[in-house]
Amino acid sequence: MESHQSLVLCAVYTMFLMLGAVLFMFLEHEEVNSIEVSEPPEWARLKELVQQVEPPVDEMELLSLVLWLPKACPAVSNTTIHALVKPGRQDRQITEVERVCPHLHLENVTVEIRYPWSFIDALTFSMTVITTIGYGNKSPSQTAGQVTCILYSLVGIPLTGMLLAWTSEFFGEQLFKLFKSKLDVQKQQSRGVIALATSIYIAIGFVVFIFIPGAVFMALEQWSYIEGIYFAYITLTTIGFGDFVTGRHFEGGTLYVYQICVILWTLIGLGYWVMVANFITKALKSKRLQTSVMRSAEEMRKIMQQMGIKQHDPTFLRQHSKATLNLILQLSNIIAVQGGMENGLVGEQNGDVPSSPGTSSTTGTSSPPLSPMGIPGISALFGTGLSRTTPLSHLMGPMRKELLQEPVFPSQLLQEPVFPSQLLQEPVFPSQLLQEPVFPSQLLQEPACCDSC
Repeated sequence: MESHQSLVLCAVYTMFLMLGAVLFMFLEHEEVNSIEVSEPPEWARLKELVQQVEPPVDEMELLSLVLWLPKACPAVSNTTIHALVKPGRQDRQITEVERVCPHLHLENVTVEIRYPWSFIDALTFSMTVITTIGYGNKSPSQTAGQVTCILYSLVGIPLTGMLLAWTSEFFGEQLFKLFKSKLDVQKQQSRGVIALATSIYIAIGFVVFIFIPGAVFMALEQWSYIEGIYFAYITLTTIGFGDFVTGRHFEGGTLYVYQICVILWTLIGLGYWVMVANFITKALKSKRLQTSVMRSAEEMRKIMQQMGIKQHDPTFLRQHSKATLNLILQLSNIIAVQGGMENGLVGEQNGDVPSSPGTSSTTGTSSPPLSPMGIPGISALFGTGLSRTTPLSHLMGPMRKELLQEPVFPSQLLQEPVFPSQLLQEPVFPSQLLQEPVFPSQLLQEPACCDSC
């Protein structure tokens, strides 16, 4: 992934976290009904005196308030007024008075919207959702928040996977290059070396992302060191019990800075463990690839030894081009001889009789042998010097390099085939031979005779 793509991915991930924080903060609101009661002070004092179990100390105050009540609310019956001055609680009479005279007890209901989740709390919750940690100390209680949580995780979890994959790929590639630069090929293929390198990287991860943060949490969260390590491990392994959470002893701007640092630590720590897993995969894959290449090279070496080729230097094609050309010529000659035998059989069936020695043929001048398709091929290099009864093993000729070093004379043409590449000082390539047919009579001073001469 290129640098600008990485920056875009980080920016998109940050904006997605902030979007989740805003959504959950507003969706998890609470509607609180606040009731404001408006009562005349005389009626409030009368209620207070009437609701006492013991008789009031100042009875004159009670009598004066009872006399005030008919003036404030003429609809109150005398029976209710006399009941108010009786000893004991008179809750039923108070309810009756407020029912008859509602202006004595006015209730103003105000709906107040509260946001129990702060922005930083919602941001931390969004991080725990898309990283699948899920502490559980906070969870959506509203129907809209629960539906949003499902949709948010469907997009956020793959996005987190992309971010962690990029992080592990970037750091893992550097780690793998370091691994390959410090060790030779044989050590890179050793499972013990791979296990040792993995153990070292895991140990470094424990120190940097668990042991040191555990000490920081012990100092800031008033936990023990074991509790700090426990929280770090449970978080980075995405277990997330939620029995320990951060930020309970901070507030204001300090809480925001602290929680953002915890979020960054969580994301980088998760990326490191993914990087270690990616390194193990790459190391084992590289080992299998190198083993396969070495096996193929060993098989190729055995094949070359069976063909008599023992050199493995870069001059392979130049040194062994003659042997390769000879093989092509021999195969072409075999095809031509077989085609000539078939043509002879056809001629005998048609009544054509071959000419006797010393006389010319009835069909005119002799022509070079043709391939089965009727086109002069590479086999025309050998002319008519080969017998139709020549065995296949004799036509194949030598293949090994040491046998090709002996010179071949014209007198040996009837014993074994002569390769044109042996008569030339420079190697002959097939592209040069296919331009026009060359006959042995053009290479030697006197023509070679066939077996029937």
